[in-house]
Amino acid sequence: MHPHRANSLLRKLLCTLLFTNLLTAAIGIHTHAQVDTPQLEETASSGNFQLVVKVSPHAAYQTEAIFVDKKLQRELEDGGTGSPFVAPLPPDTTLSFDKKGVQQRYGVTPNGEVVDLAARLTLNISSTAQETLRAQVQMVRARHYGEILSWEEASEVLPKYSKFTIVDVESGLSFEGQRRAGSQHADVQPLTKSDSATLKTIYGGAWSWDRKAVLVKLNGRTLAGSMHGMPHGGDGIPGNDFNGHFCIHFLGSVTHGSRSVDPAHQVMVHRAAGLLTEYISKLSPWALIDVWISAANQGDLQLLQVTTGQEQAVHVRSMRRLSKFPERDVSQLLELETAVDVSATPMRASAVVNKRVLFRLERASPGERWYIRSAVIQ
Repeated sequence: MHPHRANSLLRKLLCTLLFTNLLTAAIGIHTHAQVDTPQLEETASSGNFQLVVKVSPHAAYQTEAIFVDKKLQRELEDGGTGSPFVAPLPPDTTLSFDKKGVQQRYGVTPNGEVVDLAARLTLNISSTAQETLRAQVQMVRARHYGEILSWEEASEVLPKYSKFTIVDVESGLSFEGQRRAGSQHADVQPLTKSDSATLKTIYGGAWSWDRKAVLVKLNGRTLAGSMHGMPHGGDGIPGNDFNGHFCIHFLGSVTHGSRSVDPAHQVMVHRAAGLLTEYISKLSPWALIDVWISAANQGDLQLLQVTTGQEQAVHVRSMRRLSKFPERDVSQLLELETAVDVSATPMRASAVVNKRVLFRLERASPGERWYIRSAVIQ
């Protein structure tokens, strides 16, 4: 080949590669607690794609990214619908863009699948477009969620007397805390009166044992954790308006009293890591029932939905399991019925009563996950 022609082809190839990279480029990533939406609508209507990650549809804390991909835009505008979307929860990531003056909004899975949220159908796009979205979504989710570390690893990152920032993944409210003690989880105290007030605000103005998914930030690391908001035990920071400490659990942490892993805390740790559905899908029927009871106790509609596969309502103000689960091999079963004794406070009552809940669970095959299909309070 003539040298001049070879050089010309090389220049064209380099220009093509540069242009392709420019078409798919992240313009910016930003994490914050959402206050209003006009800016989001303006960004999505300016010819760019906008990705937004939130732990739940109603969460105020979100991470956004803007990018441009002309080829992807053409595929989404022209593509048809494909197979049903059967996951129990909608994707935690949404994709917004302007199509001929009309705002379009889809869900996007971590694998880059695009979901029509209203129809619960996937969209047909090329493998190249799906890979582009997968890379973008994983980058934004990595910024939004925390690392999931064992307690032993987390304890090294957050040594005794270390100070760190704690972020509630639902409200986006944050405060400063210090690890004061704890051999199997972190015993933490708010640093100041203002930090204690923020913690109380996160719990609706009253101290609570409810578990909440949190991010713990220190020295450039963000860890996935679970906290409650009830002062108890020893005190060590005078004048912070917090009489005692609260607890933050990580993967494999155990409680003070039972010296066992707390199922509700472990669910929240995985929620803070962006792994809620994956975690729930691996649970035994008994562990799944415990998640359902915890969700009913806290009025957590998302947790109820991930255990049942359907939107649920809450009819109790509190619920605790009383009876032990039977020792039974369910490895080859596709259906299961079991009764569980609980203490519960009905929605419009104040007295705690003992009830029995009849659970019916099923799965499609021994290799697939369990779902709670009904829970009848007797």
